Amino acid sequence: MGTSTQPGSASARRTRPLLAAGAVTLLAVAATACGNGGPPRSASSSSLLPPGTSASAAASPSPSSPESATPAPPSATSGPPQPAPTAAGSASAPAARASGTPGSRCTVTGLRMRLGTPDHGAGSVYYPLRFTNTGSRTCTLDGYPGVSLIRGDGSTIGRPADRTPPHGTTVEVAPGQTVEADLHTLNQGIKGGSCWRRPTFLLVYPPGSTASMSLATSSPLVCGGTFEVGAVH
Repeated sequence: MGTSTQPGSASARRTRPLLAAGAVTLLAVAATACGNGGPPRSASSSSLLPPGTSASAAASPSPSSPESATPAPPSATSGPPQPAPTAAGSASAPAARASGTPGSRCTVTGLRMRLGTPDHGAGSVYYPLRFTNTGSRTCTLDGYPGVSLIRGDGSTIGRPADRTPPHGTTVEVAPGQTVEADLHTLNQGIKGGSCWRRPTFLLVYPPGSTASMSLATSSPLVCGGTFEVGAVH
């Protein structure tokens, strides 16, 4: 017959501590498995990552993924570029003097000049010498222009035009407006038979100006020694 172990015997007392230690070991293994959320990864899965790359970095979107390619929205301060501020007195100054005021005389830089169609009548010929305001503000002209006929070599033909009365009044010339002064001579044969040679240029000083304007033209043909200019009107 085999030997039975009694609850109070020495062998039974030695067996209980061994069973308790085994149970503690099993509980520790179970807790470790639960804490890791599953069985531990094998060595082969971690070796697929480049050296020094963590698992969280490997899981983030790559540069080619839609999330990383989407541009960030513009900041609240972004917007179309603003024009640079205009220097004081540059663009706004002319607008402040849109109406004719004393001292705003028309200058050669703001005038265009041309010679109109001659008007023949009663032995006289009149050529309208026209001035157009090309500026952005009203300016004034007062009195007579200075007019000379010029050859191609720059020399003067005859003498400058004489002034004929009346003097006239100050004329305001709005932007785009045209005023004129009349050049006067005679038809050929009315007073003597000679005429001056035809000009190559017309040299003109607008009223009150010390700067001149030139116009390429072969008119007027001055005859009878009569070459006159009237006031601007």
